[in-house]
Amino acid sequence: MLTALVVVCLAVGDGGVVAVDASEFVTDAGVTPLEPVAGVVPDAPYAFDAGAASFADGGVPLLAASADSENRQGKPEFVKGELSVYLGSDRLTVKNTRIGVSLGVDRFLQAYYALVEPLVDLRFLDGKFGIGVGAPLRLELVNFEVNPGTGAPYLFSRAPRLRVEDWDSVHDFGRILKYVTYGRKEDNLYISAGQRYASSIGHGAITRRYSPNIDVDYPRASAQVDAYNDYGGFELMTNDLLAWNQLAGIAFVKPFSFFKPQNLILKTLSVGVSGGLDWQAPYALTVVSGERQVKDGRMQATTRPVGLIGFDVEAKVVKTDNVDIKPYVDYSFLVGGDGGFTAGVLGRFNVGTQIVNAFRVVAEARFLGSRYIPSFFDTFYEVDRFMYRDVRLDSDVANFVSKGRYALEYGLGTRAGYYFEASWGIRNAVGVTLAIEGVSNSPAKNFVGHLEVPVLSFLQVFGSYYLRGVESFAELGQTNRQGTLGLFGSKAIGFAGARLRLLPFLFINGRLYKTFRVNQELQRYDNQFGFVVDLEVGYEFRKSDPPPPRDEPVQGAALGSSAMR
Repeated sequence: MLTALVVVCLAVGDGGVVAVDASEFVTDAGVTPLEPVAGVVPDAPYAFDAGAASFADGGVPLLAASADSENRQGKPEFVKGELSVYLGSDRLTVKNTRIGVSLGVDRFLQAYYALVEPLVDLRFLDGKFGIGVGAPLRLELVNFEVNPGTGAPYLFSRAPRLRVEDWDSVHDFGRILKYVTYGRKEDNLYISAGQRYASSIGHGAITRRYSPNIDVDYPRASAQVDAYNDYGGFELMTNDLLAWNQLAGIAFVKPFSFFKPQNLILKTLSVGVSGGLDWQAPYALTVVSGERQVKDGRMQATTRPVGLIGFDVEAKVVKTDNVDIKPYVDYSFLVGGDGGFTAGVLGRFNVGTQIVNAFRVVAEARFLGSRYIPSFFDTFYEVDRFMYRDVRLDSDVANFVSKGRYALEYGLGTRAGYYFEASWGIRNAVGVTLAIEGVSNSPAKNFVGHLEVPVLSFLQVFGSYYLRGVESFAELGQTNRQGTLGLFGSKAIGFAGARLRLLPFLFINGRLYKTFRVNQELQRYDNQFGFVVDLEVGYEFRKSDPPPPRDEPVQGAALGSSAMR
């Protein structure tokens, strides 16, 4: 069923779960990098809510939470913010306070394990403050690795050994923190940390839906803080609380807000300065005796810092009860390289009264220097920072180059580009996002599709599907592509998840992914299928749904926030 949902979601093309670097997936045959397909970073206060889930009323991820909308006297709330809260995520988050323990089967390298995980999710302050923790424990069942002492596979000889390698460093204890959230993405103060959600800064020109867990064997607990008032604010994120190497942020000011203007453009005009840094960016993979080096499941490389700086301006030109349109421009550059200019427009539209259908459309035109890659820190950055492209001279020997080095030393050519995204959602019911991206000097394009259905009390489902560097849809049917009609071949990535309540205390959780992990035999990242299914015994402390908006005018309700939204 999850596969069907994902495929249906892609029926038109791609839809923006995260920033997708359009490089073809890494194989020894090479890749064709393009720009990342990136979901739009919604507006407020400076396009604040990209990729973050909102938790309201017991922590239910809302398609448009109350903090993502504007109260109007006697009228439906104007739906704002992300319409698909799981964009950039690789798994579901439970709706409510939950205490339980799950038991499933997991695979790592050549062994299969029983995966036992105590789980606790807590919601406080009507869902404004949420915490999720867990301790995944792998107990070995069968291992097909060869025992060097006997020359035969281990098989069942080490069962039920605890895989202590999962907990032999300080960084490994980041697995315990699933998420901590305070507030919502458009609140004056928003804090998010953990493994669940992607992070974006500003309009995403530098950092767009960075995902901490694209490498399934190396979980990171990233963190983001947003704060703003009527006059300005900032966003700041780091990729790893325990072993950080990446920082990104934006500071912005509304220069005319000090004069309390009534003109819409002057009131909403915002100017920002952004930046991003990977101070340990891989430069060249470590090679000894002709073999790339892997240590503790991580590629080894020499490092050099990579940094980007950007400037951003936005203002609303239309704001009515049902329409909100905001153009923006971004210019950013890679330090030591070239720059890129983006002119875009974000349009938000609401239709209906009892049931509000929310639509979001983003269109961008880009003009890019050869030594520049937009949305440099994207969903796939943790893999691309090691292996962005194969520049082999010998057809039999791969030569992988890191993202930063490729941009600075090889370049992608001066080019124009475009990005288009469309989203539709009904609050608390369904969210769909589709997107497409391309450049003028290559026929390769990126597509993303996303679907989530959180409306059912007994079932949650989401699916995300990515294609990178596809030159035509005919490729999907070629016989040399792996998987059904090539839909899950070397250029595809997918995430899907479901949670089914069988009894008040019994749940089935499923997660399907096609993403990256280090192949230790070939010393490289490979794009692989994986799945996890577990049975959970526990209890969710459910909370009743909030009442619908009142028809009568609300005394003192503001027509709109003075903060930039």
